[in-house]
Amino acid sequence: MQAIKLGKEKFKSLNLNLYILETFFIIFGIISIFVKTLYIQYTIKLQDPPFTLTGEISKFILLSSIILVLAVALLAQRKSIISLFILNILVSFVLFCDALYGRYYGLPLTILMVYQMGFVGDISQSILSLIKIKDLVFIIDLPVLCFFMYFSKPGNHEKQKKSQTIRNISIIAILILSVIIFTFYGKNVDTTRHAYERKNIAKDFGTLYFHAYDLYDFAKLKITKNTSLKEEEKNLVKEFYRNKDKDTSIYFGSGRDKNLLVIQVEAMQGFVADLVIEGEEVTPFLNGLKNKGFYFNNIYHQVAGGNTSDAEFMLNNSLYPAAAGAVNYLYPMNEYLTLADLLNEEGYTSRAFHSYDSSFWNREAIYRNFNYEKFYSINDFNLDEKRGWALSDDSFFRQALDISSENGKFFSFLITLSSHHPYDAFSDIDLDTGVFKDTQTGNYLKSMRYVDTAIKNLFDYLREKDLLDDTIIVIYGDHSGLYLDQRSLVEKLLKLDGSDLDWNMVQKVPLWIYNGDDLKGKTIEKTGGQIDILPTILDLMGLSHPYVLGKSLLNDNPGYAVKRDGTVILDGYYYDNQQNVLYDIRTGKVAEDSSVMSEVSRRQKELIVSDLILKKDLLKNDKLAEIIK
Repeated sequence: MQAIKLGKEKFKSLNLNLYILETFFIIFGIISIFVKTLYIQYTIKLQDPPFTLTGEISKFILLSSIILVLAVALLAQRKSIISLFILNILVSFVLFCDALYGRYYGLPLTILMVYQMGFVGDISQSILSLIKIKDLVFIIDLPVLCFFMYFSKPGNHEKQKKSQTIRNISIIAILILSVIIFTFYGKNVDTTRHAYERKNIAKDFGTLYFHAYDLYDFAKLKITKNTSLKEEEKNLVKEFYRNKDKDTSIYFGSGRDKNLLVIQVEAMQGFVADLVIEGEEVTPFLNGLKNKGFYFNNIYHQVAGGNTSDAEFMLNNSLYPAAAGAVNYLYPMNEYLTLADLLNEEGYTSRAFHSYDSSFWNREAIYRNFNYEKFYSINDFNLDEKRGWALSDDSFFRQALDISSENGKFFSFLITLSSHHPYDAFSDIDLDTGVFKDTQTGNYLKSMRYVDTAIKNLFDYLREKDLLDDTIIVIYGDHSGLYLDQRSLVEKLLKLDGSDLDWNMVQKVPLWIYNGDDLKGKTIEKTGGQIDILPTILDLMGLSHPYVLGKSLLNDNPGYAVKRDGTVILDGYYYDNQQNVLYDIRTGKVAEDSSVMSEVSRRQKELIVSDLILKKDLLKNDKLAEIIK
């Protein structure tokens, strides 16, 4: 303590004024936040090595963002060092949250996601599993910052007045410089990509600029709500529906009047189907199910910020999820024409089931608006067997089926939960994962084995209740289960070469449709997405929906899928909108084909149409019907 006291007295004797301390503090703050931001850029693949001239320019723009933010802090005329210290802490915390969120989802955290935390529930286990020792980079500068705080001492009145003048001049100069830099750089950036995926803003301008834009966008969303359409928007919507592919096939009506049981499986990716590890199939029952119904092996997930809730939304509406945030929160009171609406008119009793809190992702409100008779949540079940977050899938299936079969034809939508990240509730599952033992990837495979067994037991229970042959059963995955932090292990598991194309191709979800003895085994390789599941179900049940954006996967039309970020997958081609690169899937090489790119542009318009339907609430009061008539 004595040494510290002497050090302080010696430092005071230097009689450094506040302006000099602020200058050093700003320089150090810029460097430390710059390092943290670069760490984010590469952690969530916003910038890839090797270093290129373009990459260096991007980082310079990123640096200008940091300067701008720090300069604004200096507007606090007094106690500027304290203001900058607090700002540094806040920025570091935001970047830390970006690292955790990006490690799981591959994109920066948005204001809407923070705002929606009340709907997300307790995800502490998942969060803790994502923290890495290298994340200490976010606090490693704290000792130096505390040093400046401890030894800061204002100069005399005249010096302080002079410092203030210099400071104000510096602020103005920095602001002008930042505006010039952004204006110049912005001319060379393809801003059309930002309409499809705001992650591209972070790639082009830096993480801090992304958050500034995100805050502006959030404020605009909350303050303004204009439901009127411009003339060019009306024409776009009208043209889309007039040119839309037909949604029926030779199987139209083959499942008419049957019960419908739809199972959305938490975190199930397509690669687990047929996967063999240490001589054992991971999902033996579901693999066998391919011989008794339709199996679709080329279906891409299309979720965005709402993740699981996005998949639910697409199943019920065949519309795309919101570009940022979740529809369940943003548009819960919109008017919709859902699968439940259509089946209710046919005399079905429609119910939705999820064994977690009813407020989770605002499901209670959204399912009421989807016109389900009832949404069953955790308080509606007997918690006789816990697995993972809540009730085990096995017990969940049995109880949901008991409720569903109480009277008449039923449509039941079941959303599973046991296989939720971080997959640490399956140590008792008898599956040898070999070199992946005790890794998250190995635990994930065990969770899929558990789900497979639970679904087998459900089929047995349906047969026991004499319902199996009278029920269409749809099973699909909601989103990826293994994210960027597991990429190397997944590539090892699947023997991939490490290319971005291969990794993108892994982001598929499986889809099975069972229709009793009416359907024989058939694997359909047509490219599709989750918005296509609803029209495919309607095709089998002999029903139609005038406003779906998806198409039946059972007809002969060319297949395609559009991801929420503007990426488009066609039969044989993969256009990565984030990288602005077209790949030939067969060769894995970059391709150049103007006719393919023309089709990409055509399909991307679906996102704009979907956004207009949501933002303008076009299903309310038959507004959409008036436009397309």
